[in-house]
Amino acid sequence: MPFKGYVFGYGGVDFGGAWDTMGAFDYPAAWTGGGIPGFNPYAVPIDFDLDNGWTAGGGIGKYSGLFGGSRFELEGSYTSNDVGQLYYTNFILPADFRISTKSVMFNMLKEVPLGRAVGYFGGGVGYAWTSMVGDIATIEYDDKDAGFAWQLIMGIDMPITERLALFAQYRYLVLSETTFTTNFGDFRQTNLDNPASHAILIGARLSF
Repeated sequence: MPFKGYVFGYGGVDFGGAWDTMGAFDYPAAWTGGGIPGFNPYAVPIDFDLDNGWTAGGGIGKYSGLFGGSRFELEGSYTSNDVGQLYYTNFILPADFRISTKSVMFNMLKEVPLGRAVGYFGGGVGYAWTSMVGDIATIEYDDKDAGFAWQLIMGIDMPITERLALFAQYRYLVLSETTFTTNFGDFRQTNLDNPASHAILIGARLSF
């Protein structure tokens, strides 16, 4: 029987990515090493890689005959990655913080029949809220920022029953520029580019 819609849920591994940021002190240069040759307190490079983390999410979708078989989804997800160290002006500093992202996305997926299975590919756009909680060399952060996000998706469904299918999926998620400020408000760091992450997901979809 034809189905009109479905609900889905998933979990998986998020492989993080490289974050290149530029820091800036709010104090006058004379207070922050402004007299050190080659040190600019208003342009402090801070680079770090996110450790492998986890992601989970779900949503609701609608089947469509558009383009010979498509799906439209409203999806919510949560992703979390830890950071254990970073490069601060080329010096390695200890760190213990977490980057986590909540997102709401609208996806369009094109289905491709593969015998008994169904492949699909597409993407989505939406909004994401990203937070940084923890410390860099004991300097505490507990801040968040938000902005536009987009993603690319590809996967394969394997039907289990008429209504139930299991799927494996790859996701490439790109966030907007973010800025995080220390708890004291004396230092802030901003992305130099749009941070991106890769994820492998396993989930289930129930049609109705």
